Amino acid sequence: MKKQPVLLGIDAGTSGLKVCAFSLNGFLVQKEQASIAIISKTPGFTEVDVNHYWTLVRHAVKKIATNSRISIIGIGLSTTCPMVITMDDDFSPLGNGIAFLDNRAVAEAEQYLAKFPSPEAYSTFVGNRCSVSTCSSSTMSWIRNHEPKRWQATKLIGMLNSFIAAKLTGRSAIDTTQASYSGIFQLANPQDWNDDLLHMADIPREKLPDVVPPSTCVGTVLAEVAQSLGLPAGTPVAIGSGDTAAAAFAIGFTDPHQAFESSGTSGVLTFVQDKPNLNSMFMNRCHVFPGYWISHGANSMMGGAIDWLRKNILTEYKDFSVLDEKVIEAVPGAHGVVFLPYLAGERCPIWNPKAKAVWYGMSLDNTQLDMLESVFEAGAFSMLQIKTYAEQFLGFSIKSILAVGNGTKSEHWCQMKADVLHAKYMTTDCTDAAAYGAALMGGIAAKIFSDPLDPSIPFLHPEGKTYLPGTDTVYTAYMKSFGIYNALYPALEKLMNSH
Repeated sequence: MKKQPVLLGIDAGTSGLKVCAFSLNGFLVQKEQASIAIISKTPGFTEVDVNHYWTLVRHAVKKIATNSRISIIGIGLSTTCPMVITMDDDFSPLGNGIAFLDNRAVAEAEQYLAKFPSPEAYSTFVGNRCSVSTCSSSTMSWIRNHEPKRWQATKLIGMLNSFIAAKLTGRSAIDTTQASYSGIFQLANPQDWNDDLLHMADIPREKLPDVVPPSTCVGTVLAEVAQSLGLPAGTPVAIGSGDTAAAAFAIGFTDPHQAFESSGTSGVLTFVQDKPNLNSMFMNRCHVFPGYWISHGANSMMGGAIDWLRKNILTEYKDFSVLDEKVIEAVPGAHGVVFLPYLAGERCPIWNPKAKAVWYGMSLDNTQLDMLESVFEAGAFSMLQIKTYAEQFLGFSIKSILAVGNGTKSEHWCQMKADVLHAKYMTTDCTDAAAYGAALMGGIAAKIFSDPLDPSIPFLHPEGKTYLPGTDTVYTAYMKSFGIYNALYPALEKLMNSH
Protein backbone atom coordinates (compact mmCIF):
# COMPACT_ATOMS: atom_id res chain seq x y z
CA MET A 1 0.00 0.00 0.00
CA LYS A 2 1.36 3.39 -0.98
CA LYS A 3 1.83 5.68 2.00
CA GLN A 4 0.48 9.22 2.02
CA PRO A 5 3.24 11.82 2.46
CA VAL A 6 2.53 14.23 5.32
CA LEU A 7 4.13 17.19 7.04
CA LEU A 8 4.32 17.14 10.83
CA GLY A 9 3.71 20.26 12.90
CA ILE A 10 4.74 20.13 16.55
CA ASP A 11 2.91 22.92 18.41
CA ALA A 12 4.35 23.06 21.92
CA GLY A 13 2.27 25.50 23.96
CA THR A 14 2.42 26.67 27.55
CA SER A 15 -0.40 24.43 28.76
CA GLY A 16 -0.77 21.91 25.96
CA LEU A 17 0.99 20.02 23.19
CA LYS A 18 -0.42 19.31 19.74
CA VAL A 19 1.33 17.19 17.14
CA CYS A 20 -0.51 17.29 13.81
CA ALA A 21 0.08 15.53 10.50
CA PHE A 22 -1.16 17.42 7.44
CA SER A 23 -1.41 16.33 3.82
CA LEU A 24 0.63 18.33 1.33
CA ASN A 25 -2.50 20.26 0.34
CA GLY A 26 -3.32 21.21 3.91
CA PHE A 27 -5.80 18.66 5.27
CA LEU A 28 -5.46 17.38 8.81
CA VAL A 29 -4.69 13.66 8.70
CA GLN A 30 -3.99 12.87 12.36
CA LYS A 31 -3.65 14.78 15.61
CA GLU A 32 -2.25 13.78 19.00
CA GLN A 33 -2.32 16.05 22.01
CA ALA A 34 -1.47 16.20 25.68
CA SER A 35 -1.82 18.62 28.58
CA ILE A 36 1.19 20.28 30.16
CA ALA A 37 1.39 21.04 33.86
CA ILE A 38 2.57 24.55 34.74
CA ILE A 39 4.78 24.59 37.83
CA SER A 40 4.42 27.60 40.13
CA LYS A 41 5.80 26.76 43.57
CA THR A 42 6.98 30.32 44.23
CA PRO A 43 4.88 33.46 43.65
CA GLY A 44 5.84 35.01 40.32
CA PHE A 45 7.60 31.86 39.10
CA THR A 46 6.14 29.94 36.14
CA GLU A 47 8.04 26.88 34.96
CA VAL A 48 7.63 23.78 32.81
CA ASP A 49 9.35 20.40 33.21
CA VAL A 50 10.93 20.20 29.77
CA ASN A 51 12.18 16.64 30.27
CA HIS A 52 8.57 15.59 30.72
CA TYR A 53 7.65 17.80 27.76
CA TRP A 54 10.11 15.91 25.58
CA THR A 55 8.59 12.60 26.76
CA LEU A 56 5.16 13.83 25.68
CA VAL A 57 6.54 14.99 22.31
CA ARG A 58 8.12 11.60 21.73
CA HIS A 59 4.92 9.78 22.63
CA ALA A 60 2.77 11.93 20.32
CA VAL A 61 5.20 11.79 17.40
CA LYS A 62 5.51 8.02 17.71
CA LYS A 63 1.74 7.58 17.58
CA ILE A 64 1.64 9.38 14.26
CA ALA A 65 4.90 8.05 12.84
CA THR A 66 3.81 4.43 13.36
CA ASN A 67 0.60 4.97 11.38
CA SER A 68 1.15 2.53 8.49
CA ARG A 69 -0.83 4.67 6.04
CA ILE A 70 1.37 7.77 6.17
CA SER A 71 4.99 8.80 5.75
CA ILE A 72 6.37 11.90 7.46
CA ILE A 73 8.58 13.84 5.04
CA GLY A 74 9.18 17.04 7.01
CA ILE A 75 8.82 18.39 10.54
CA GLY A 76 8.41 21.95 11.80
CA LEU A 77 8.18 23.46 15.27
CA SER A 78 5.90 26.04 16.82
CA THR A 79 6.48 26.87 20.47
CA THR A 80 5.33 29.13 23.25
CA CYS A 81 7.87 31.87 23.81
CA PRO A 82 9.94 33.05 25.37
CA MET A 83 10.71 29.95 27.41
CA VAL A 84 14.30 30.07 28.60
CA ILE A 85 15.94 26.64 28.74
CA THR A 86 19.50 26.02 29.93
CA MET A 87 21.21 22.91 28.57
CA ASP A 88 24.42 20.96 29.01
CA ASP A 89 26.70 19.48 26.32
CA ASP A 90 24.20 16.70 25.56
CA PHE A 91 21.25 19.11 25.29
CA SER A 92 19.89 17.85 28.60
CA PRO A 93 18.03 20.60 30.45
CA LEU A 94 19.52 22.07 33.59
CA GLY A 95 16.39 22.77 35.62
CA ASN A 96 12.93 23.58 34.38
CA GLY A 97 12.13 25.83 31.46
CA ILE A 98 11.18 29.35 32.56
CA ALA A 99 7.98 30.38 30.78
CA PHE A 100 6.89 33.77 29.43
CA LEU A 101 4.44 34.24 32.33
CA ASP A 102 7.35 34.15 34.80
CA ASN A 103 8.14 37.47 36.49
CA ARG A 104 11.21 36.60 38.59
CA ALA A 105 13.57 38.71 36.47
CA VAL A 106 11.80 42.07 36.82
CA ALA A 107 14.77 43.53 38.71
CA GLU A 108 17.23 42.27 36.09
CA ALA A 109 15.13 43.84 33.32
CA GLU A 110 15.11 47.15 35.20
CA GLN A 111 18.90 47.00 35.73
CA TYR A 112 19.44 46.31 32.03
CA LEU A 113 17.14 49.14 31.00
CA ALA A 114 19.02 51.54 33.30
CA LYS A 115 22.11 51.12 31.09
CA PHE A 116 20.32 53.01 28.29
CA PRO A 117 19.72 56.78 28.21
CA SER A 118 15.96 56.23 28.46
CA PRO A 119 13.28 53.58 27.93
CA GLU A 120 12.56 55.21 24.58
CA ALA A 121 16.22 54.88 23.57
CA TYR A 122 16.09 51.18 24.40
CA SER A 123 12.88 50.49 22.48
CA THR A 124 14.02 52.55 19.49
CA PHE A 125 17.27 50.60 19.21
CA VAL A 126 16.00 47.12 20.10
CA GLY A 127 12.46 47.31 18.69
CA ASN A 128 10.58 46.32 21.86
CA ARG A 129 10.05 47.56 25.38
CA CYS A 130 12.23 46.11 28.10
CA SER A 131 9.87 43.75 29.91
CA VAL A 132 10.56 40.22 31.09
CA SER A 133 8.34 38.73 28.36
CA THR A 134 10.08 40.71 25.59
CA CYS A 135 13.59 40.62 27.03
CA SER A 136 14.45 36.99 27.80
CA SER A 137 18.07 37.95 28.43
CA SER A 138 16.84 39.35 31.76
CA THR A 139 15.80 35.82 32.73
CA MET A 140 19.22 34.58 31.62
CA SER A 141 20.74 37.24 33.89
CA TRP A 142 18.56 36.09 36.78
CA ILE A 143 19.96 32.57 36.42
CA ARG A 144 23.49 33.98 36.35
CA ASN A 145 22.83 36.08 39.46
CA HIS A 146 20.80 33.61 41.54
CA GLU A 147 21.84 30.13 40.35
CA PRO A 148 25.59 30.42 39.65
CA LYS A 149 26.16 26.64 39.58
CA ARG A 150 23.47 26.23 36.94
CA TRP A 151 24.93 29.12 34.98
CA GLN A 152 28.43 27.67 35.14
CA ALA A 153 27.21 24.28 33.92
CA THR A 154 25.17 25.80 31.08
CA LYS A 155 26.63 25.26 27.62
CA LEU A 156 23.62 26.47 25.65
CA ILE A 157 20.66 28.75 26.39
CA GLY A 158 17.78 28.34 24.00
CA MET A 159 14.03 28.38 23.67
CA LEU A 160 11.63 25.43 23.59
CA ASN A 161 12.10 24.89 19.85
CA SER A 162 15.89 25.06 20.35
CA PHE A 163 15.54 22.19 22.84
CA ILE A 164 13.16 20.01 20.81
CA ALA A 165 15.20 20.51 17.64
CA ALA A 166 18.36 19.51 19.51
CA LYS A 167 16.69 16.35 20.82
CA LEU A 168 15.47 15.43 17.35
CA THR A 169 18.53 16.31 15.30
CA GLY A 170 21.50 16.81 17.63
CA ARG A 171 21.71 20.42 16.42
CA SER A 172 20.16 23.57 17.82
CA ALA A 173 19.35 27.14 16.82
CA ILE A 174 17.01 29.99 17.65
CA ASP A 175 14.73 31.56 15.07
CA THR A 176 14.36 35.28 14.42
CA THR A 177 10.79 35.43 15.79
CA GLN A 178 11.98 34.27 19.22
CA ALA A 179 15.30 36.12 19.17
CA SER A 180 13.09 39.21 18.72
CA TYR A 181 12.04 38.80 22.36
CA SER A 182 15.54 38.50 23.77
CA GLY A 183 16.58 42.14 24.22
CA ILE A 184 19.97 41.30 22.66
CA PHE A 185 18.76 41.25 19.05
CA GLN A 186 17.97 44.29 16.93
CA LEU A 187 14.71 43.88 15.00
CA ALA A 188 15.61 46.48 12.38
CA ASN A 189 18.75 44.49 11.55
CA PRO A 190 17.61 40.88 12.02
CA GLN A 191 20.76 39.00 11.07
CA ASP A 192 22.41 37.92 14.30
CA TRP A 193 22.83 38.73 17.97
CA ASN A 194 23.89 42.34 18.47
CA ASP A 195 27.41 42.59 19.91
CA ASP A 196 26.77 45.86 21.76
CA LEU A 197 23.64 44.47 23.40
CA LEU A 198 25.38 41.24 24.35
CA HIS A 199 28.09 43.27 26.06
CA MET A 200 25.60 45.45 27.93
CA ALA A 201 23.57 42.41 29.07
CA ASP A 202 26.77 40.49 29.94
CA ILE A 203 25.54 37.39 28.07
CA PRO A 204 28.36 35.36 26.46
CA ARG A 205 27.73 34.69 22.78
CA GLU A 206 29.20 31.18 23.14
CA LYS A 207 26.27 30.20 25.37
CA LEU A 208 23.76 31.14 22.66
CA PRO A 209 22.65 29.22 19.57
CA ASP A 210 22.87 30.67 16.07
CA VAL A 211 20.01 32.92 14.93
CA VAL A 212 18.37 31.61 11.74
CA PRO A 213 15.17 32.25 9.73
CA PRO A 214 12.21 30.14 10.96
CA SER A 215 11.97 27.90 7.90
CA THR A 216 15.65 26.93 8.13
CA CYS A 217 16.37 23.20 8.16
CA VAL A 218 18.25 22.88 11.45
CA GLY A 219 19.15 19.26 10.69
CA THR A 220 17.71 15.81 10.08
CA VAL A 221 16.34 13.41 12.67
CA LEU A 222 19.11 11.39 14.32
CA ALA A 223 19.19 7.71 13.34
CA GLU A 224 18.61 6.44 16.87
CA VAL A 225 15.75 8.88 17.43
CA ALA A 226 14.19 7.98 14.07
CA GLN A 227 14.36 4.29 14.93
CA SER A 228 12.82 4.74 18.39
CA LEU A 229 9.98 6.91 17.11
CA GLY A 230 9.28 5.16 13.82
CA LEU A 231 10.29 8.18 11.75
CA PRO A 232 11.92 7.82 8.33
CA ALA A 233 15.67 8.22 8.62
CA GLY A 234 16.94 11.64 7.62
CA THR A 235 13.63 13.48 8.04
CA PRO A 236 14.38 17.23 7.83
CA VAL A 237 13.38 19.49 10.73
CA ALA A 238 12.66 23.22 10.45
CA ILE A 239 13.56 25.21 13.57
CA GLY A 240 10.15 26.88 13.30
CA SER A 241 8.95 29.92 15.21
CA GLY A 242 6.95 31.28 18.09
CA ASP A 243 3.41 29.93 18.07
CA THR A 244 1.59 33.15 17.19
CA ALA A 245 4.07 33.84 14.40
CA ALA A 246 3.47 30.30 13.10
CA ALA A 247 -0.28 30.92 13.10
CA ALA A 248 0.28 34.21 11.24
CA PHE A 249 2.28 32.29 8.65
CA ALA A 250 -0.41 29.60 8.36
CA ILE A 251 -2.97 32.18 7.19
CA GLY A 252 -0.53 33.89 4.81
CA PHE A 253 -0.85 37.06 6.87
CA THR A 254 0.72 40.01 5.03
CA ASP A 255 -2.21 42.49 4.78
CA PRO A 256 -1.64 45.58 6.97
CA HIS A 257 -5.35 46.48 6.85
CA GLN A 258 -6.46 43.29 8.54
CA ALA A 259 -5.85 41.94 12.03
CA PHE A 260 -5.85 38.40 13.27
CA GLU A 261 -6.48 37.05 16.72
CA SER A 262 -4.88 33.99 18.24
CA SER A 263 -7.26 32.84 20.95
CA GLY A 264 -5.61 30.41 23.35
CA THR A 265 -4.17 30.65 26.87
CA SER A 266 -3.23 34.18 25.85
CA GLY A 267 -5.32 36.37 23.60
CA VAL A 268 -3.18 38.03 20.96
CA LEU A 269 -4.29 40.59 18.37
CA THR A 270 -1.72 40.82 15.59
CA PHE A 271 -0.90 43.40 12.90
CA VAL A 272 1.67 43.27 10.09
CA GLN A 273 4.03 45.85 8.53
CA ASP A 274 6.52 45.77 5.67
CA LYS A 275 9.00 47.99 7.54
CA PRO A 276 10.18 48.07 11.16
CA ASN A 277 7.92 50.96 12.21
CA LEU A 278 7.57 49.51 15.68
CA ASN A 279 5.57 50.80 18.64
CA SER A 280 6.65 49.72 22.11
CA MET A 281 3.03 49.33 23.24
CA PHE A 282 3.10 46.05 21.32
CA MET A 283 5.28 42.95 21.34
CA ASN A 284 7.15 43.26 18.05
CA ARG A 285 8.98 40.54 16.17
CA CYS A 286 10.25 39.48 12.80
CA HIS A 287 7.69 37.61 10.70
CA VAL A 288 8.18 34.17 9.18
CA PHE A 289 7.83 35.97 5.84
CA PRO A 290 11.16 37.70 5.07
CA GLY A 291 10.89 41.49 4.89
CA TYR A 292 7.85 41.69 7.18
CA TRP A 293 7.39 42.42 10.87
CA ILE A 294 4.44 41.59 13.08
CA SER A 295 3.20 43.36 16.19
CA HIS A 296 1.20 41.61 18.89
CA GLY A 297 -1.08 43.14 21.45
CA ALA A 298 -1.12 40.34 24.01
CA ASN A 299 -3.46 39.67 26.90
CA SER A 300 -1.58 37.15 29.03
CA MET A 301 -4.48 35.10 30.41
CA MET A 302 -7.53 35.52 28.16
CA GLY A 303 -8.27 31.81 27.78
CA GLY A 304 -6.17 31.02 30.84
CA ALA A 305 -8.58 33.01 33.02
CA ILE A 306 -11.50 30.86 31.88
CA ASP A 307 -9.51 27.71 32.57
CA TRP A 308 -8.57 29.07 36.02
CA LEU A 309 -12.22 29.86 36.75
CA ARG A 310 -13.31 26.33 35.81
CA LYS A 311 -10.60 24.64 37.87
CA ASN A 312 -10.83 26.80 40.98
CA ILE A 313 -14.25 28.46 41.23
CA LEU A 314 -16.82 26.76 39.00
CA THR A 315 -15.52 23.29 39.70
CA GLU A 316 -18.80 21.58 38.85
CA TYR A 317 -18.09 22.28 35.16
CA LYS A 318 -15.79 19.45 34.12
CA ASP A 319 -14.58 20.87 30.82
CA PHE A 320 -14.73 23.99 28.68
CA SER A 321 -17.56 22.75 26.43
CA VAL A 322 -19.98 22.34 29.36
CA LEU A 323 -19.01 25.76 30.72
CA ASP A 324 -19.45 27.26 27.25
CA GLU A 325 -22.97 25.87 26.99
CA LYS A 326 -23.82 27.48 30.33
CA VAL A 327 -22.54 30.97 29.49
CA ILE A 328 -24.97 31.21 26.54
CA GLU A 329 -27.66 31.89 29.16
CA ALA A 330 -25.88 35.07 30.33
CA VAL A 331 -26.86 38.61 29.42
CA PRO A 332 -24.47 41.16 27.87
CA GLY A 333 -22.94 43.28 30.61
CA ALA A 334 -23.13 40.49 33.21
CA HIS A 335 -25.57 42.53 35.33
CA GLY A 336 -22.80 45.01 36.16
CA VAL A 337 -20.06 42.51 37.09
CA VAL A 338 -16.67 43.37 35.54
CA PHE A 339 -13.52 41.26 35.69
CA LEU A 340 -9.90 42.35 35.25
CA PRO A 341 -8.07 39.23 33.95
CA TYR A 342 -4.62 40.03 35.35
CA LEU A 343 -3.97 36.64 36.95
CA ALA A 344 -0.30 36.68 35.91
CA GLY A 345 0.36 40.39 35.64
CA GLU A 346 -0.41 41.85 32.24
CA ARG A 347 1.21 42.85 29.00
CA CYS A 348 -0.60 45.06 26.48
CA PRO A 349 -1.86 47.67 27.10
CA ILE A 350 -0.79 48.22 30.73
CA TRP A 351 2.54 46.36 30.85
CA ASN A 352 2.60 45.72 34.57
CA PRO A 353 3.81 42.43 36.09
CA LYS A 354 2.29 43.52 39.43
CA ALA A 355 -1.24 43.89 38.04
CA LYS A 356 -3.83 41.76 39.83
CA ALA A 357 -7.11 40.16 38.84
CA VAL A 358 -10.23 41.83 40.21
CA TRP A 359 -13.98 41.27 40.23
CA TYR A 360 -15.92 44.51 40.56
CA GLY A 361 -19.57 45.36 40.84
CA MET A 362 -20.93 42.29 42.59
CA SER A 363 -23.95 42.43 44.86
CA LEU A 364 -26.40 40.00 46.44
CA ASP A 365 -28.30 39.89 43.16
CA ASN A 366 -25.39 38.51 41.15
CA THR A 367 -24.86 34.84 40.35
CA GLN A 368 -22.18 32.43 39.18
CA LEU A 369 -23.43 33.07 35.65
CA ASP A 370 -22.56 36.76 35.94
CA MET A 371 -19.07 35.87 37.14
CA LEU A 372 -18.65 33.50 34.23
CA GLU A 373 -19.91 35.99 31.67
CA SER A 374 -17.65 38.71 33.08
CA VAL A 375 -14.55 36.56 32.47
CA PHE A 376 -15.56 35.99 28.84
CA GLU A 377 -16.24 39.70 28.46
CA ALA A 378 -12.83 40.59 29.92
CA GLY A 379 -11.18 38.77 27.01
CA ALA A 380 -13.22 40.74 24.48
CA PHE A 381 -12.64 44.03 26.31
CA SER A 382 -8.87 43.50 26.35
CA MET A 383 -8.94 42.94 22.58
CA LEU A 384 -10.93 46.18 22.15
CA GLN A 385 -8.34 48.12 24.12
CA ILE A 386 -5.59 46.73 21.88
CA LYS A 387 -7.55 47.28 18.64
CA THR A 388 -8.32 50.88 19.56
CA TYR A 389 -4.69 51.66 20.30
CA ALA A 390 -3.53 49.93 17.10
CA GLU A 391 -5.96 51.92 14.96
CA GLN A 392 -4.66 55.17 16.46
CA PHE A 393 -1.08 54.12 15.72
CA LEU A 394 -1.69 52.72 12.24
CA GLY A 395 -4.00 55.55 11.19
CA PHE A 396 -6.90 53.50 9.85
CA SER A 397 -9.81 51.43 11.08
CA ILE A 398 -9.70 47.65 11.21
CA LYS A 399 -12.97 46.30 9.84
CA SER A 400 -12.27 42.56 9.87
CA ILE A 401 -10.44 40.10 12.11
CA LEU A 402 -9.47 36.54 11.24
CA ALA A 403 -9.35 34.39 14.35
CA VAL A 404 -7.60 31.10 15.06
CA GLY A 405 -7.13 28.93 18.14
CA ASN A 406 -9.19 26.93 20.61
CA GLY A 407 -11.11 30.01 21.75
CA THR A 408 -12.89 30.10 18.40
CA LYS A 409 -14.73 26.90 19.36
CA SER A 410 -17.02 29.08 21.51
CA GLU A 411 -19.70 30.62 19.30
CA HIS A 412 -20.83 32.76 22.22
CA TRP A 413 -17.35 34.23 22.58
CA CYS A 414 -16.92 34.77 18.85
CA GLN A 415 -20.23 36.64 18.59
CA MET A 416 -19.33 38.66 21.68
CA LYS A 417 -16.03 39.72 20.08
CA ALA A 418 -17.79 40.74 16.86
CA ASP A 419 -20.17 42.85 18.97
CA VAL A 420 -17.53 44.37 21.23
CA LEU A 421 -14.89 44.95 18.53
CA HIS A 422 -17.59 46.19 16.13
CA ALA A 423 -15.91 44.27 13.32
CA LYS A 424 -16.49 41.25 11.11
CA TYR A 425 -15.03 38.33 13.04
CA MET A 426 -14.04 35.39 10.85
CA THR A 427 -12.88 31.96 11.96
CA THR A 428 -11.15 29.17 10.08
CA ASP A 429 -12.15 25.52 10.09
CA CYS A 430 -8.64 24.78 11.37
CA THR A 431 -8.19 25.29 15.11
CA ASP A 432 -4.59 24.09 14.79
CA ALA A 433 -3.18 27.04 12.86
CA ALA A 434 0.12 27.20 14.75
CA ALA A 435 0.73 23.49 14.16
CA TYR A 436 -0.15 23.98 10.50
CA GLY A 437 2.25 26.92 10.18
CA ALA A 438 4.95 24.75 11.72
CA ALA A 439 4.16 21.92 9.29
CA LEU A 440 4.44 24.34 6.34
CA MET A 441 7.87 25.38 7.58
CA GLY A 442 8.72 21.68 7.73
CA GLY A 443 7.65 21.53 4.08
CA ILE A 444 10.14 24.27 3.24
CA ALA A 445 12.89 22.41 5.14
CA ALA A 446 11.96 19.31 3.10
CA LYS A 447 12.10 21.36 -0.13
CA ILE A 448 8.42 20.73 -0.90
CA PHE A 449 8.13 24.50 -1.03
CA SER A 450 10.97 26.77 -2.07
CA ASP A 451 10.63 29.47 0.60
CA PRO A 452 7.94 31.23 2.71
CA LEU A 453 6.88 33.34 -0.30
CA ASP A 454 6.31 30.30 -2.55
CA PRO A 455 2.88 30.90 -4.18
CA SER A 456 2.12 27.17 -4.13
CA ILE A 457 1.92 27.06 -0.30
CA PRO A 458 -1.68 26.18 0.67
CA PHE A 459 -2.35 28.86 3.29
CA LEU A 460 -5.49 28.78 5.44
CA HIS A 461 -8.49 30.84 4.43
CA PRO A 462 -11.47 32.00 6.53
CA GLU A 463 -13.71 29.06 5.65
CA GLY A 464 -15.22 28.74 9.11
CA LYS A 465 -18.10 30.83 10.46
CA THR A 466 -18.32 34.62 10.10
CA TYR A 467 -19.82 36.69 12.92
CA LEU A 468 -21.19 40.17 12.32
CA PRO A 469 -21.82 42.88 14.94
CA GLY A 470 -25.27 42.58 16.52
CA THR A 471 -27.82 45.12 17.64
CA ASP A 472 -27.16 48.54 19.10
CA THR A 473 -28.80 47.38 22.33
CA VAL A 474 -26.25 44.61 22.78
CA TYR A 475 -23.38 46.95 21.87
CA THR A 476 -24.58 49.55 24.38
CA ALA A 477 -24.74 46.94 27.16
CA TYR A 478 -21.18 45.83 26.45
CA MET A 479 -19.88 49.38 26.21
CA LYS A 480 -21.35 50.26 29.60
CA SER A 481 -19.29 47.45 31.16
CA PHE A 482 -16.29 48.31 28.98
CA GLY A 483 -16.33 51.85 30.38
CA ILE A 484 -15.98 50.42 33.88
CA TYR A 485 -13.33 47.93 32.68
CA ASN A 486 -11.31 50.79 31.17
CA ALA A 487 -11.50 52.84 34.37
CA LEU A 488 -10.73 50.07 36.87
CA TYR A 489 -7.02 49.56 36.31
CA PRO A 490 -6.08 53.28 36.42
CA ALA A 491 -8.07 53.56 39.65
CA LEU A 492 -6.30 50.56 41.21
CA GLU A 493 -2.82 50.85 39.68
CA LYS A 494 -1.18 52.50 42.71
CA LEU A 495 -2.67 49.94 45.08
CA MET A 496 -1.59 47.03 42.87
CA ASN A 497 1.95 48.38 42.64
CA SER A 498 2.22 48.65 46.41
CA HIS A 499 2.05 44.87 46.89
